[in-house]
Amino acid sequence: MSSSKIVVKAVGEIIARVAKDGDAALAFYSRKFDQTQLKPSEFFLDKSEIEDGFKRTSKNIQKALLTAAVRVKKFHQEELKRLNLEWTVNLDGISVGQTARPIENAALYVPGGRFCYPSTVLMTAIPAKIAGVQNIILTTPKKNLKDEVLAAAFIAGVDKILCLGGPWAIAALAYGTKTVPKVDKIVGPGNQYVTEAKRQVYGLVGIDGLAGPSEIAVWADAKSDRTKVCMNLLAQAEHDPEAKSFILSRDKKVLRLIRDEVPREFLKQISFIALPSDELIADKINGIAPEHLYLALKDAKKVLKMIRNAGAIFIGEDAVVPLGDYSAGPSHVLPTGSSARFGSGLSVKDFLKWSSTIERRRGKGQDAIDAAQTLSDVEGLKFHSQTLELCR
Repeated sequence: MSSSKIVVKAVGEIIARVAKDGDAALAFYSRKFDQTQLKPSEFFLDKSEIEDGFKRTSKNIQKALLTAAVRVKKFHQEELKRLNLEWTVNLDGISVGQTARPIENAALYVPGGRFCYPSTVLMTAIPAKIAGVQNIILTTPKKNLKDEVLAAAFIAGVDKILCLGGPWAIAALAYGTKTVPKVDKIVGPGNQYVTEAKRQVYGLVGIDGLAGPSEIAVWADAKSDRTKVCMNLLAQAEHDPEAKSFILSRDKKVLRLIRDEVPREFLKQISFIALPSDELIADKINGIAPEHLYLALKDAKKVLKMIRNAGAIFIGEDAVVPLGDYSAGPSHVLPTGSSARFGSGLSVKDFLKWSSTIERRRGKGQDAIDAAQTLSDVEGLKFHSQTLELCR
């Protein structure tokens, strides 16, 4: 996702001011942009305040959040179980391998704006908890702290909430202030200003990716349920006026019929693409690399092997995309803007880091010592060569 020069400049100025003025800058930007009067002592909510929000929500909402949380937890626990967190192999006398450790401090950004997203709380906090992150800060604008968001934070095990949003929150978490601790990684979606802030602080902290507007690609044919197809297109389009929807089919009649079912105000967000073969449709989808791919086909698994680039794939017309948005199990924080070409959805892996390990005893792996010494001589690094000579 690329940002305009105006956004880049505005975000750069905000980050610089937060880095320089710390808490005073955070209070200033909260007043200016969020119309929120906050003293540094009011930046954070503690666990008891989070629990109070949970208690205020209805039993029906609590049940829905708990059901979704259990499914998300089970999925990511299974993911962790299948990861090879520690392994070694003996390569001719030298033991080499990898060992994984969780990130110590992570921040989870939950957007405010047009909608309230308790689901994003679950989808970011639960994988972090399962990975073993010790210090998790959930950050979101004060006005976004509805009881449903607090309830999701309580269920997910969040201990602390930073009542700040926007690029100033990202800057505070990247640089640290007197009140806000610096973290090691910031994850979660936000608007174009938040995304640009993540881009500008990357390197000082880690990030999961650069989120853009929501997007979906749908593969349909004459047997597809047109109502389900239409509703899936609209479900993603309603997130944001900039959200993008694509529908692809070999059948032009299907595209015309679906177009007729789409309310006029959403048509500008949807691209209707007719192509003569499955191979060309798959190539087009792989080029789009959509955040969500909905295979609304009776034989969806037959074309699955043709798909290389997609954030999440929904196989069959009854695997509707909103199920993945809320309660299927995998995190709904997914790569956008064609970044599924090289990126993946948020997972336990985002909160782990791997260290390579090398273990050797004197006299072992002499061919590796010889090779290393020759290469260090070629590169002109004499102390490398002398160090290697010491452990023959």
